Amino acid sequence: MADSSQTLPRIFKWFDEGKFAASGFPESEAELCAVAEQGIKHIVAATRQKPDIETIERLGMTVEAFNGASSDLATLDAAVESLHAAALRDDKALIH
Repeated sequence: MADSSQTLPRIFKWFDEGKFAASGFPESEAELCAVAEQGIKHIVAATRQKPDIETIERLGMTVEAFNGASSDLATLDAAVESLHAAALRDDKALIH
């Protein structure tokens, strides 16, 4: 595979010393592979787009989708709790 920096989702950025990352929606299998190569184990999908669950799971990652997190406080709280749970497991996580 090519250098993962060439296939990471758009606007990919690490926060909190490599524990959490944020990005645009991963639009291809190559982008999901690049995310997995970063050591990310959990994806929090806070967009209305449907994540590629089959590919994500095949790559050894988990995903939780929170459709509407941008317009509903309870859904946003649940997305944040999902990130917190990943941190407690010491899993690197991506939110998009």
